[in-house]
Amino acid sequence: MRIDSHQHFWRYDAVEYPWIQPDWPIRLDFLPADLEPLLAHAGLEGCIAVQARQTLDESRWLLQLAERHSFIKAVVGWVDLRSERVDEQLAEFSSHPKFAGVRHVVQDEPDDDFMLRPEFIRGLRQLKQFDWTYDLLVFPKQLLAAIEV
Repeated sequence: MRIDSHQHFWRYDAVEYPWIQPDWPIRLDFLPADLEPLLAHAGLEGCIAVQARQTLDESRWLLQLAERHSFIKAVVGWVDLRSERVDEQLAEFSSHPKFAGVRHVVQDEPDDDFMLRPEFIRGLRQLKQFDWTYDLLVFPKQLLAAIEV
């Protein structure tokens, strides 16, 4: 099966997506109906939807899209890996067969050693019990911390 392994969906809002620069042509809604013909044209059978906002609601919304669109094969969402309640967040998503992993936009964290914080590592360790991936999103200056983790 050939898939697009990293796809974002959104209803564009400058406040919700501040990382999208004013001169970028992606300042518009991009939903599954927009992607589906492009996948077919490229000979791809589906995609993995990846969070573009660090909210639990974003993860829930992506899972709703995946339920309605069979070409969304999996979702890499967000949970607060630093939270004392991360186990509850992970348990919520564990009931969905298309939830495949988690990512945190580490590149936006001002602390280059963010990933080395004990509470973050504690949350990362909990992904193993679900056999979920963790997607790295770091700048080169954060690679040493990522390697150590």
